Amino acid sequence: TATASAPEPTATPYTLDGFNTRFKDSFDNYSKETGISEADYRKIFESMLFRRKIQEAVTADLKPFEEQVWARHILVATEDEAKAIIESLNKGTDWAALAAEKSMDTSNSANGGDLSWFGKGAMVAPFEEAAFALKVGEISAPVQTDFGWHIIQVIGHEDRPLNAEQFQTYKDKFFADFLKKLREDGKVETFD
Repeated sequence: TATASAPEPTATPYTLDGFNTRFKDSFDNYSKETGISEADYRKIFESMLFRRKIQEAVTADLKPFEEQVWARHILVATEDEAKAIIESLNKGTDWAALAAEKSMDTSNSANGGDLSWFGKGAMVAPFEEAAFALKVGEISAPVQTDFGWHIIQVIGHEDRPLNAEQFQTYKDKFFADFLKKLREDGKVETFD
């Protein structure tokens, strides 16, 4: 016997009446809370649409890939402790054993200080700069952050694919950086 398959979904047409009803409901709810006029409400949406169009144009050439590093670290309180760990590593002491014994970062010390893959903007600046500057297999000099002193080793460095959510975050950051640069270059001032 043949089994019947479910019908494919079809798009529901969006009519002008449907739009007007949703717009009125949305405006009524918003204006009750804010007291905003309909003209101002429309201007808000118009500016949002312009912003979206500009963002789409500015980010159109971006690809869903990002330079990332895979790193591990050992976090200690002082520079002297960090230097002593580097000496131990240079003498052949196992990284994972040192991380388990010495690292203050208890969130990952049990797995050798593995931080997995991360892109730019995910870590504090001094840590990120050091990690992205290292070659695969290299161990950093002690790196100071607000958390303490890190010894970093990069395990991998490559352009990695981004999922839809990560790609949107990447585009949002790219666009925010673009706007920041425009403001700085144009000496734009904003007033409250």
